[in-house]
Amino acid sequence: MDPEKNKMGAKNLIKQTMSEKGYFGMYRGYSALLLFSIPKNYVRFGAFQYGKGNIFTGGSRKDNFCCGLMAGAAESTFVVTP
Repeated sequence: MDPEKNKMGAKNLIKQTMSEKGYFGMYRGYSALLLFSIPKNYVRFGAFQYGKGNIFTGGSRKDNFCCGLMAGAAESTFVVTP
């Protein structure tokens, strides 16, 4: 067995994937990432904007921190955990 053939750097991995699976083989599994990212971002940014507009309206650094904390808690509770 040739040790040069078994080297799997990023360049060789891309070449092998392109030759075996074609261009769209590089994006295999991307739909699962998108299906998980969309609700995650929706909840995160929605909770941040809700907190900024209704709960922490001061605009200070502490208020922004609390909005981010609330957004992260909402994201982890409603999307990541179930």
